[in-house]
Amino acid sequence: MKYYYYIIFLYVVISFYEWFLHRYIMHGDPEFLRKFPGIGSYMADTAKHHVEHHKYVNIDMTLKDNNHTTEVYFPWSMTVLLGILFFLTIRKVIPMPAVVAVIGVFLHNILWNNWHTRFHDYKPDVSVTQGLPKLHIFPTTFIYDYLWRYHTIHHSQKGEKYNFNIIFPLFDHIFGTVGNASCIDNMEYCKKNHHDERCYQKQHHCYSKKDVIK
Repeated sequence: MKYYYYIIFLYVVISFYEWFLHRYIMHGDPEFLRKFPGIGSYMADTAKHHVEHHKYVNIDMTLKDNNHTTEVYFPWSMTVLLGILFFLTIRKVIPMPAVVAVIGVFLHNILWNNWHTRFHDYKPDVSVTQGLPKLHIFPTTFIYDYLWRYHTIHHSQKGEKYNFNIIFPLFDHIFGTVGNASCIDNMEYCKKNHHDERCYQKQHHCYSKKDVIK
């Protein structure tokens, strides 16, 4: 029974880091992040690249340029950073923390690199020199369908951002950052942001299973 508690604890930790990194680093203020010693420049660059990633995503989740790689998958640098953070968090709680940290981050990142790339219909493979590779073996089950629609709200609902969890939802619910079901309404946003070309795409839509990119 003890191992079930370990699994729950690991899920909670990974979900928190996924939420926190996405909310406060990827969507953080680059100038503020740059002030942190050591990794400030890396965090600032991550935030800038993530804003660029959002600019490349259409309302239907496809990419304007399918060769655009920024923030579509986790590079090795992010995998190593997450591994270190994960290890430091679990080392006094979980047996064999180094092994568990490697397995946990490997599982999360390989799911991210396989499913997040599919969420955006990203065609190229991810090579082992770039990050954990696309294996084309993860099925598009009801879990994938749910996560696709969940992530769609993050990208397609303009203005305030929601749904910062990608693979392991939990902390969006805890911190109240869950978007409205599977529907977007950009009518008010588009009245004030005519320059955003996505406002010439869908402004109000409820995503169903037939919209999901497989």
